[in-house]
Amino acid sequence: MAVSAALEIELPDEQTVRQAEDAVHRLSGLLSGYSSGSAPVRLIGSNGKQDPVAVDLPEKAVGIIVGVLAELTKGNAVTVVPVRAELTTQQAADILNVRRPYLIGLLEEGKIPYRMVGNLHMIPLLNLLDYKRRVYANRRKIALKLTEEAQRIGLEY
Repeated sequence: MAVSAALEIELPDEQTVRQAEDAVHRLSGLLSGYSSGSAPVRLIGSNGKQDPVAVDLPEKAVGIIVGVLAELTKGNAVTVVPVRAELTTQQAADILNVRRPYLIGLLEEGKIPYRMVGNLHMIPLLNLLDYKRRVYANRRKIALKLTEEAQRIGLEY
């Protein structure tokens, strides 16, 4: 799967949202009685030209599917990107919700590891997500300190 295709956005229509709601409800009931080691879900499908085919889904796959369906119920677009994927600077900037020149500055400062392919910066998704986690953890720490200081001096918010 090409990363550019993986990051295209398509919002779910009303029928998809309703189907997702039903599927989340049914799957959640199945998973509540799940015991580790057994396949919690068996997918059965047919294209009408052959006998139905049954496939046991791995536990991790079922969790991912339920997560995707839960987002669809909220009307959110969902995309699946392999964690080993590499992103262009524009794709990475979109994920961080920053402008591309700002992202390139982060790369050149060594804050996010990348590799050059010709004249293109290619950013491994795992590196980008690691950077994002570090930034959010630092922001939480700063917010906590500010809150503690505000409480110490008696400020109300």
